[in-house]
Parts: sequence; structure tokens; C-alpha cells
Amino acid sequence: MNYVLEVRHLQLVRALAEEGGPTRAAARLHLSQSAVSHQLSSLEAQLGVQLFTRVRRRLELSRAGKRVLELAVATLSEIARVERDLHHGQPRPKALRVAVETFTAYHWLPSVVATLRRETPEVAVQIVADARRDPLAALERGSLDVAIVCAPVTDPALRCTPLFVDEWAVIVSKKHRLASNKWISVSDLKDEALVANEASRSDVERLREILAASGVSMPQATTIPFTCALVELVSAGVAVGLVSRWAVEPWVLRREVRSRRFTRAGVNERWYAVHRRNTELPLERFVELVRESRTTRRPSRERARL
Repeated sequence: MNYVLEVRHLQLVRALAEEGGPTRAAARLHLSQSAVSHQLSSLEAQLGVQLFTRVRRRLELSRAGKRVLELAVATLSEIARVERDLHHGQPRPKALRVAVETFTAYHWLPSVVATLRRETPEVAVQIVADARRDPLAALERGSLDVAIVCAPVTDPALRCTPLFVDEWAVIVSKKHRLASNKWISVSDLKDEALVANEASRSDVERLREILAASGVSMPQATTIPFTCALVELVSAGVAVGLVSRWAVEPWVLRREVRSRRFTRAGVNERWYAVHRRNTELPLERFVELVRESRTTRRPSRERARL
């Protein structure tokens, strides 16, 4: 027999009931607000009943919702008790929650996780993909431990550590007319179908300045949240990508796409690791390993050939 209710549904209903709305429930569940609202609508549709009603900007449980909440409290408590028993009282690993601003490529993560697992087995790295749009807000509300961002942060409550210098790149298919160029100008892109990751506000403003200096209007670009999908479109020859080179480095090294400098002078950007101060997690070691993964992954002689 197939059941509609799953553990994630019970966690959703309990979080909404206890937090009073989707915004705080989303932070608690490490989801976006739209994802929480969508999951609730989908669950209510499958059950055929309304679980919550909105009263003065707050969600209130319906009669059906109260029954599901009772089940959630009992079931989730029992699951937690059984998990504690199975662990024989051993402490569970502490989560080190990470996110990279704007894109979803984590090719550097395996080596970092492997080293941390050897050195600090009590810590488990978790990716919080939904935090990529606004990782600093996720840090502030406590749903993220370290954010890798492409602009310095001046908030005194946060520690901002430089990682490495990267650059913007235009990626094209191997057979594209621009593949033989050493660099690609703004005007080269005006007739191209352009795809990009969800850029930060500072990157958008930088691009506007570059375009204004060149006397070129802002090109129409399709935003692709998933880096692998963006690269597939470029590789198939249906689009040209404007990205951070670090994001697409594995595909470039495998020669699946060609990477070219954006403008003759190039557009550099520095990546930073940002985290809250006074934490017990090994964040300094994590930052060090991320920096090392960058320098060991791409030797200078290989860089020169691409």
C-alpha cells in the first residue's frame, strides 16, 4: 500500500505549525520559502484537505491539520528515540553547512570532505543549495555555517577570508565561431543566445559598467541555476555562457567546452569565505582546504594551454 504522508511532510507540518508561517519554517528546514509553499500545496492536494488557514498573516491549523500535527509529533519523536538507541548514545556528527554564491558546481568538495573526515570525523559537510541566491542572509539567520562569495563582506559579525583570484569567462562549444578567439569582446556577444548563472548584485553592476564603457546595451541573458545544465547548452552549440571560470573548470579541463577571456583586459574577481565568528566548527581548516584544492587542481602549465 502506498502512503501519501512521508517523514518530510510531517517535518513540514510541524515546522509550519510551530513557526507560524512559511518564512521561518523555510529557514528551519533549510529550504526556500517558495519550496515550502509548493510542498504544502502539493500535500494538501494529495490529501484532498486544507491543513492550514491564514489568520492575520499567520498560518493556523485546520481540524485536519491538527490531526496531522499530532501524528507528526508522535512519529518524529519516536524516530528520534530509535535513532538515539541505534547510535548507542554516541554523539552524531556536527553538520558544517556550506554554500557557494550563484552557482551549483562543487567539484572541489570531495577532496575537502575526504581530508576533513580524516582529521575531524565528528564533522560532516552538508551542501545547502538553496542558500546560493543569498548566502549572507542564510548566515545571519543561522541556517548556514560558511559561504563562498565573490565580493568582500564588511559586517563585523562575520569573518571574511580571501580564497583566490578568479576571472569571468565566456564559454563556447568547440565548433563555435568564437572558439578560435583568444578573447571575446562585448560586441561579439550581441547576436548570441547568452546564458549565465544567477549573478550577484555586485556582478550585475560590474557588467553594466563594462557595457556602458563599451557603448553596448545590456544583452538579454537566460539565467540557468544549475551549472551542469548551463554547460550542456553551451556544449550543444545552442548558447554561449558568461560565467566564473572556477564554476566550469572541470568541463574546460576535459575540453568539453572552450573558455575564453571576457574582454581584452579580462575581468578578475576574488572569491572569499565568510562565516560567523566564535564557532566551534573547524572553519579555518575548511577554508584552507578549499584554497588548496584550487591551487592543486589546475597547474600553471595546463592553465596556459586552455
